[in-house]
Amino acid sequence: MSIIDRYIGKHIAVTVLVVLLALLGVDVFFYLVNELRYVGKGNYDTWAALRFIALTVPRKIYILFPWAALLGALLALGNLARSSELVAMRVARVSVTRIAWSALKIGLILTTIMFLCGEVISPAAEKRAQRKKMLALSGGKAIQAHFGTWVRNGDEFIHIGKVKKPQELYDVTRYKFDDNLQLKSVTYAESLEKQDDLWYLHEVQGTNFLDNGTQAWAASERQEHAVVDESILQASTVKHLERLTIRNLYQVIQKRVSQELNALEYQRAFWTKIMQPFAALVMFFLAVPFVFGPLRSASFGLKVLVGIFVGFSFHTLNAVFGPLTAVVGISPFMASLLPILIFFTLGMGLIIRVR
Repeated sequence: MSIIDRYIGKHIAVTVLVVLLALLGVDVFFYLVNELRYVGKGNYDTWAALRFIALTVPRKIYILFPWAALLGALLALGNLARSSELVAMRVARVSVTRIAWSALKIGLILTTIMFLCGEVISPAAEKRAQRKKMLALSGGKAIQAHFGTWVRNGDEFIHIGKVKKPQELYDVTRYKFDDNLQLKSVTYAESLEKQDDLWYLHEVQGTNFLDNGTQAWAASERQEHAVVDESILQASTVKHLERLTIRNLYQVIQKRVSQELNALEYQRAFWTKIMQPFAALVMFFLAVPFVFGPLRSASFGLKVLVGIFVGFSFHTLNAVFGPLTAVVGISPFMASLLPILIFFTLGMGLIIRVR
């Protein structure tokens, strides 16, 4: 790595980390304010809320990194331009493309670190955070597994495959035990729906374990009271797809495809995570033509404003292209790739103009 690479890289790395800490501080503050509303429910106290937020920090760093990359690179290169150091580099026959490559080099290093944080540290910390929060809020009566949620209701242990809302559950299996912890019955329902004070169980199958054998039964619909405590389900957090690792998402996609189930949402989350490092690199790249072009003599505040605007535009494009996978049939891969291509093309156009 040349002297120019090290010099530019050091300035960008320090500024990106400072911006990342600033963004993280603001995000954590508002998250803490929101989390305090749960304090007092079950065993969830202030210490539990602080511990939960601390465990979610790696995920927040991973999410905020593209924004920090753009703002940090803009400010770092802007400071170098304001002190005429970039002008000196240009006089020394260092091209804009060469400076952009220096920015991309340090961007590649930082992005690799953030990618490892998002794929190794964040999932484990997030899983622990959600599990501890659910246990505290439910008073120890619920735990979130890798797939689905386990809930205890009296002498029953209930596994819920999917919680659409607390009154609408899918793939529910109930295991009932006696006082000696002997299994008495197993009941499976494709879906449960609560109306008024009754739970309606659809496509139900069950097996009763008797002293002299087993008894199987089935029903298209059943009505029961108090199948599961809604307050516990309300307290539990359904795992967001972006919190899964790329490997987990791939495994789920393969399983759902093999069972001829809809895997579109999982594919969208999979490709979004794959493209996240490339999105961060494009943010580093974009900073160079902006500094040499329209923001050459801009103030600190204007640079920040432009960085926020560009980052928000990229986020908006991602939000727009995502639903297109279901509306017009565009592939999740292309929906994740197109915003990156658009902003990379914008950056290349600006590089050509200022070169």
